[in-house]
Amino acid sequence: MGSVKKPAVLYHYPCPDGAFAALSAHLYFSAVSSPALFFPNTVYDPIRCDTLPLDEISEAYLLDFAGPPGFVNELSSKIDSVTILDHHKTALEALSEDAATGKNVTKIIDMNRSGATIAFDFFRNKLSSAATSDTKLVPDSKLDKVEKLFKFIEDGDLWRWKLLHSKAFSSGLKDMNFEFNVNINPLLFNQLLDLDPDHVISLGQDSLAHKQKLIDECLDKSYEISLGSGQFGHCLAVEADSISNLRSELGNQLAEKSQSLNLRGIGAVVYKVPELKNNEILKISLRSLDSEDTTPISQEYGGGGHRNASSFMLTVSDFEKWKVIRTS
Repeated sequence: MGSVKKPAVLYHYPCPDGAFAALSAHLYFSAVSSPALFFPNTVYDPIRCDTLPLDEISEAYLLDFAGPPGFVNELSSKIDSVTILDHHKTALEALSEDAATGKNVTKIIDMNRSGATIAFDFFRNKLSSAATSDTKLVPDSKLDKVEKLFKFIEDGDLWRWKLLHSKAFSSGLKDMNFEFNVNINPLLFNQLLDLDPDHVISLGQDSLAHKQKLIDECLDKSYEISLGSGQFGHCLAVEADSISNLRSELGNQLAEKSQSLNLRGIGAVVYKVPELKNNEILKISLRSLDSEDTTPISQEYGGGGHRNASSFMLTVSDFEKWKVIRTS
């Protein structure tokens, strides 16, 4: 007799939004006493069907990252069902255009929310529909705090910064340096659930000035590039191996500087990904202002993301060709 199959949760990694989305799934499966398998899923080296233990999986939840082209169709043909909870523009476009998506695929894609809050509401509603008792996703005594954490995660992930002390919260969470791979850090979900928003904010307030100094030093070294060798216009870029964890803040300020120089309002933050163990490959994280859409650029090179935040991989030699050499 074979072992009982389990649900699989594939979540965007390493990313706070993906980790909190996974926390939502963990809370649900714990509440219904159903063991689940968790798989951190990176955009630069995404999970493939042939790397999953498909004979152990009943259903899959793709949180904050739907995988590379063709992944959903292949996966849905091999297991009972696939549920996608995502908010990226490129996921919406790819899955809307894919008429071959199976009937056992459920898609909830909302670009006005983050993966974490989509997942939290989805699993809370799923539990309410399935529960035969008063079982809740989060105890009433913790609900206000947990909802506050999720709101901070969404506010930062969508780059809104509308909540009081939101930037300090985001900074403090980075400073706590959590390992978001639950298979390496089995205490992850407890750590996230136990976070005190006020404590995280306090940590972040202490470090914001130092981080801004690092960003300013990096901005001083920025240079002009021709995106796609000119296909997508020109913007500023900067190499940021040492502060790639600050790529969103750096990229946004770089986009402002780029626009002030009458270039596109896009900033390209360029860095190596140590996990790839390949110094010939660069990750290009694009951040943009207002209506500037970065996704056509990222999609051209096999990447994706949001209008104002997307990324892709490029070889060092190809990126060198993008650099604009100014002669006096």
